[in-house]
Amino acid sequence: MKTLRSIGLLLLVYTTAYAGGGNPNDKLMPINLPTVLKLAGANNLTIKQYGLLYHLSQSEIDKADEWYLPTIYLGPELHYLNGAVMNTNGTILTDITQKELWLGGGVGAVWDFSDGIYNVMAKKQQSLAMQEEGQAQRNNVILKAISTYYDLLTAQFKYNQLQSLLTQADTISQQIKVQVDAGIRYQSEYLLAQSSYSHIKIELSNARVDMLQQSNILLSVLNIDTNALLVSLDTSVAPLDLMKNITDTSMSAYGEYVKNRPEYKSMEAELNAIQDEKKTTTVGLLMPKLYLGSTPDGVLGAFGSPYNSTYRVDGELLWSIPLGRLIYKGDLKIYNDNINIEQNNIAQLTNQVRLDVKNAREQIVLALEQTKIANTGLQASKNALTQSVEREALGTVRPFEVFQSEQFYVQAELDYLKSISDYNKAQYALYVATGNNL
Repeated sequence: MKTLRSIGLLLLVYTTAYAGGGNPNDKLMPINLPTVLKLAGANNLTIKQYGLLYHLSQSEIDKADEWYLPTIYLGPELHYLNGAVMNTNGTILTDITQKELWLGGGVGAVWDFSDGIYNVMAKKQQSLAMQEEGQAQRNNVILKAISTYYDLLTAQFKYNQLQSLLTQADTISQQIKVQVDAGIRYQSEYLLAQSSYSHIKIELSNARVDMLQQSNILLSVLNIDTNALLVSLDTSVAPLDLMKNITDTSMSAYGEYVKNRPEYKSMEAELNAIQDEKKTTTVGLLMPKLYLGSTPDGVLGAFGSPYNSTYRVDGELLWSIPLGRLIYKGDLKIYNDNINIEQNNIAQLTNQVRLDVKNAREQIVLALEQTKIANTGLQASKNALTQSVEREALGTVRPFEVFQSEQFYVQAELDYLKSISDYNKAQYALYVATGNNL
């Protein structure tokens, strides 16, 4: 396991970087990968949004469960009539005055068995769909945070090394200038050193911009105070081993990967919800609606005279026959279309899972190959640098040639770090693509 050169001085270097392009009032915030994983799951606003939507879906289940409970009425009723009224045998009485004050209560209930039962079932499936969709979004957010963190780490390391190279380039350039003035070196050597110094300075500026941008992106993903500036505390990067045997990701396992993905579970639950709602237009038509109600009157009586209280119960059992629904079947067609759309979404997801797994696996294989190549180059450039330093001590090599060896060595370090970062990011991508959750 290859360990890179320590980057513990990044705090100091980072301060210099921000002095050149950041806000000096910003506070530095140390961070590492475990912290990123923790904060991404706890603070990200997208994840929080889906948590709120899931809570809303649970509330909608509670609302749907209210369907079987009756409504209770309680309170006074004032009745006044003056004029004609008809009694129970049909006789119309005139010049009648009624003054009545009632106090009582009542119970009213409407049980729509079709809508009540299947609506509750659908709401539960929709809540499950939202829960799984939230998990899918959580995976995407954490994957983005991981990728951005590795990009930040690479950018910081590059800036650190370029800062060191710039100092060396300036020193060598000044040394060559003195030697040129003394007639020991050619003017072209000094110009070449100056050109190298200018190039490194531009690269350093680009690295600073990249470092600040990656920090800002990660701040946004983690939903941290925007005045903070992130500093990675990781001093080495080692290859991960999340997927111990990537050859297991064969074509025959794609079906299992699809079923394990939260996106699939969400779509499947949404499909079940549509099918439950569809039943209100099929078997639900066979279910009646039951109406029950009671209206008891109180004993306060009329103004100044007793009143005989009464009690009444009403009930109905009705079957609805919606002719428009039976003839045109609009609701049924809408549900069938939504089912077909959801099934097509599942088919698209299946293709996407295949693509995700294949891409992540190929990225792992390629990054692993690049890591081996980069490691070989790193060892070669390290040996070349060591020999150049030894030859410089013997006076058989020019200082600028030693500096070039140092440049090659730094580039080899960056190549190795980037290949390890790409490898680790691909490991996480494959881990999620095969149906695991972060």
